[in-house]
Amino acid sequence: MNKKISIIIVTYNSEKDIYDCLASVYQYNDIGDELEIIVVDNCSRDYDKMYKKIQQLYGDKVIVVSNTTNGGYGQGNNVGIQLATAPIIAIMNPDIRLIMPIFETAVETLQRKDMIMCGGKQYYDSTRKAISYYPLYTLPPLFRFIIRYIATKKDIYIDRYMWLQGAFFFIRKDAFADIGYFDEKIFMYGEEMDIHLRLRKWFKNAKFIYLQQHKYIHLAGDREFSEKQVERQLRSLTYVAQKQGLTAVEFLQRERRYTQLENILGNIANRIHHRPSTSVGPLLNVIDKLIQEYANT
Repeated sequence: MNKKISIIIVTYNSEKDIYDCLASVYQYNDIGDELEIIVVDNCSRDYDKMYKKIQQLYGDKVIVVSNTTNGGYGQGNNVGIQLATAPIIAIMNPDIRLIMPIFETAVETLQRKDMIMCGGKQYYDSTRKAISYYPLYTLPPLFRFIIRYIATKKDIYIDRYMWLQGAFFFIRKDAFADIGYFDEKIFMYGEEMDIHLRLRKWFKNAKFIYLQQHKYIHLAGDREFSEKQVERQLRSLTYVAQKQGLTAVEFLQRERRYTQLENILGNIANRIHHRPSTSVGPLLNVIDKLIQEYANT
């Protein structure tokens, strides 16, 4: 049977997540055998154990691929995309849990003219709503802050200025192929903004849709980033900004101004609502370190 959607799930030491992820996909699969599932493992420690359990649970219904190298999130996804047979690709993190059907709506949405990408409404758990879209980091700081405030307040997605959350989204494979899939120079972080910007540049009338009524859970609400992870994220975003014509220093200075603006206004809101103030000192230190580094190169 021809497939309508190919899900790509990249794993890396993801045993605690992948089984529940797959179970939720099957529980809420509303297109039956027209769904293809491909798991690409990026050299996990317990790959053999994971592979055997998935085979026991699903047999050949789930394609499991052992990547020859851990080339990063994008490279792993590209391996899976090359194997995919459906015209629509779903990129899914292993810590995603579906809580309602979404595949049929994604197929209907991306069959419409000029539709390129769509994503649902993200929650951290059954009660905590997460951010499903972000303003482009390349926007001027004040404008970026205003757009984010309005969009979050009204729960609206403005595709000209915002990118969809990358933990779970759908994209037409032919359009993805035209821009060269994931940029494998990005090991991790910033991939979704890069994809958004390249699609908008390639397809002038492209439409990106926020499926507000379709909810899913992303188990990232309690995630804490180390200084090393923050630095890696900023380096990735700097690379993406450079592809758009900004210098590294220009981008990082914008990021510094935005961080300060968000911190000042956020702490005002915290005082009004009697919440603890927050500090962005460690983040600013990382930004300043990178500004100095890039300025000297």
